[in-house]
Amino acid sequence: MANFTRIFINPHSDAHHSVESAYKHQSTYLRKVWNDDSYGLERLMRLFLCLAQFAFPILLIREIFGRFGGIPRKLAVEFYTLLKLLFPLVVLFSGLFRYPLIIVLIVYLLSETVLHILNLIFLSDIHSAAVSYRRSMLLLFVHYIEVVADFAVFYIGFNLLNEPLTWVSAFYFSMVVNTTVGFGDIHAKGTAGQLVVSAQLLIAIIFIILFIDYFSQKVNER
Repeated sequence: MANFTRIFINPHSDAHHSVESAYKHQSTYLRKVWNDDSYGLERLMRLFLCLAQFAFPILLIREIFGRFGGIPRKLAVEFYTLLKLLFPLVVLFSGLFRYPLIIVLIVYLLSETVLHILNLIFLSDIHSAAVSYRRSMLLLFVHYIEVVADFAVFYIGFNLLNEPLTWVSAFYFSMVVNTTVGFGDIHAKGTAGQLVVSAQLLIAIIFIILFIDYFSQKVNER
């Protein structure tokens, strides 16, 4: 409790320590990748993913709440993950997609999610193994729905489809794209719309790869 209170009572010293410690831990992962035996495109991807983590707040969240133990850290990460899901849903429902700053923030959070998924694929060897398979799959599903909501904001915010959208129809089309079903009742309008749909399809494929990888690992364990 005293450690938790100090975060708020003495924000300058503890905040500085948290940033320094979080960056130090991530630097350790970066050195591991730098010194491993990977090469070529794989090596470049692994180095990029390690460096990219410095740009996102998840490092600080894990460091601050990790002081209180593993469970508080995991709960903080789960809470942050849920916030990232709720934010685009609120934006869709409230019409905040009209504001450019909101769109920029959603792009930022979506970038963090995509890079996190790539981390699970390319950096699984340097991170600790998942404690719970069910928890990992649940968080992965939350990220999946978050991506659907994020792209729904893009479609309605930039008017990228062939007909006027409500927040429900934007979410519906985004879900159709993410599941690669493609009913054809709504479709992309113009080059910009086609590029955004293509980007979402690529992300959906990454999720499919990761789902299959997680499932195959579980089967092998049995």
